[in-house]
Amino acid sequence: MRKHQQMVLNLAYHYLGYQNDIEDVAQKIFAKVYFSLPQFDNRRPFFPWLYRIAINQCYDELRRLRRLKIRTFSELTFEETNSIENLISQQETAPASDENRKEMMALLYRMVDQLPAQQRLAVVLRDIEDMPYSQMAKTLQCTEQAARLKVFRARSRLKSLVEKALKKK
Repeated sequence: MRKHQQMVLNLAYHYLGYQNDIEDVAQKIFAKVYFSLPQFDNRRPFFPWLYRIAINQCYDELRRLRRLKIRTFSELTFEETNSIENLISQQETAPASDENRKEMMALLYRMVDQLPAQQRLAVVLRDIEDMPYSQMAKTLQCTEQAARLKVFRARSRLKSLVEKALKKK
């Protein structure tokens, strides 16, 4: 389990955002995995099975938060939109400082948080976790072509969100 601990924490962080105690969610995931081990088919790979349990637990956590009427994903404020535009224009003219780069990444994660759940998951798996399409297909329980399509649609939606945020002045 220690081998997969960081992956589970990263998934929970990227999927649920800042407001949740991701360590508690990760603990729930590993508890489910432990108690489900008797049902695990040893002829199949372990990683996609673990990842599917982790994704399902993240969905459960999101549903629980919605019932509590807690908003997990925040919308960009006017100041953040201007900040994104300033950072991108700085990127084009000069290399960004470490502080600007960190700010840009934080704002990009907020944009990712605005994606629908399936698209967010596709972007996280492919672009943040660097998961190959073949592994994504097993994790998402779809064909490799369907995984590629999900990533394409997610990137397109993310691009439109960024463009919309930059136009909103």
